[in-house]
Amino acid sequence: MTVPSKTFCILPWIHLYSNPDGTVLPCCVGDYKQSMGNVQGSDINKVFNNDNFKEMRKNMLAGKRCSQCSACYRDEDAGNSSFRKHSNEQFEKYIDDAIKNTNADGTLDSFQLRYLDIRWSNICNFKCRSCGPLYSSSWATEHKQKNVYTFAGGINNDDLYEQFLPHFDTIEEFYFAGGEPLLTDKHYDILEYLIEHNRTDVKLRYNTNMSVLKYKSKNVLELWKKFSNVYIGASLDSWGPRAEYIRHGTEWKTIENNLKKIKDEAPHIHLQTNTVVSILNIKTLTQFIDYMLTNNLVDVKNYNPHFYNIMNPDFLSLSLLTDEERKEVIDTIQEYSIIHKGNIEYSLKAVINGLKTIKHDPSLKQLFKKEISYYDILRNENGANTFPELGELFK
Repeated sequence: MTVPSKTFCILPWIHLYSNPDGTVLPCCVGDYKQSMGNVQGSDINKVFNNDNFKEMRKNMLAGKRCSQCSACYRDEDAGNSSFRKHSNEQFEKYIDDAIKNTNADGTLDSFQLRYLDIRWSNICNFKCRSCGPLYSSSWATEHKQKNVYTFAGGINNDDLYEQFLPHFDTIEEFYFAGGEPLLTDKHYDILEYLIEHNRTDVKLRYNTNMSVLKYKSKNVLELWKKFSNVYIGASLDSWGPRAEYIRHGTEWKTIENNLKKIKDEAPHIHLQTNTVVSILNIKTLTQFIDYMLTNNLVDVKNYNPHFYNIMNPDFLSLSLLTDEERKEVIDTIQEYSIIHKGNIEYSLKAVINGLKTIKHDPSLKQLFKKEISYYDILRNENGANTFPELGELFK
């Protein structure tokens, strides 16, 4: 594969991402503090060719690093793959045309979406410790905020949907996240459109908390059976009471039942796990993998877990690990990965590489205790009892 530079990413040419409030980012791992624009009350064609996107395309073609893309550079600098590299591989066939059709000022005369990641709503039944009000209506309610978004604040919701509709015939991958995508009306509208227009060969990819398989009159399992390429990344950071603490709202037995139901009734679905690696689960990560395998909650032969180190909030950072603890964790994961060759070994290698770049920050301990205590009281939980291996942090 030939790319024009070491910073080039195909996504600003063929992709659009928007948060539930309408804020546009380069992609789902782009720096959320650096907005590329907003589709609320806007023409998506104008957003796609605004000054931010023009500058990003020019920088990427010239081999300059973009500040919005620090997450990918961090992964690559640690010796891991990145979302940038993965996207270039997946959409390699569009790279030559992207370069050829880019004007000197970075604009595109026309664009066709191949990959769409719109967070149609922040409606969610969970309050995950690594989340917040922007992506969870339950968080917003807990904070007595009114920012419960139905894509772009509910303003021109249908008008915006109509703007994306013409691209549905060229999009090759729809990524659904949230909020909780399986509780979002627009998600079902899209699936039904694709079925009606014989586009059931597209890739459907999900990041879902796996708490529900039915919504209103819709049975998502029956809809998925009509599609040939469905990938589910179940947002699971641990198991049992640990899972219920990290992702508040979880009923672990329900999650287990839903995972088994998908495996039994729709075996063609690629069912994997997406795990946010934080101080709360790093010391039991291998035990979590064991639990998923021994209880047959995933396809044992094809289990390909995805781990990514938490970026925020700071008080759950892996920098809370002392140097001694970090070495112990690395040794444990390395020993475990030797036993589990293939996908699991590869995924754990990325965790190890990330751990090797982290430095201990003792100042985070007081912040950890303060924030954990606050939400423990608010949610009637007890972190010290749930995570005895973190006893030193709670002292």
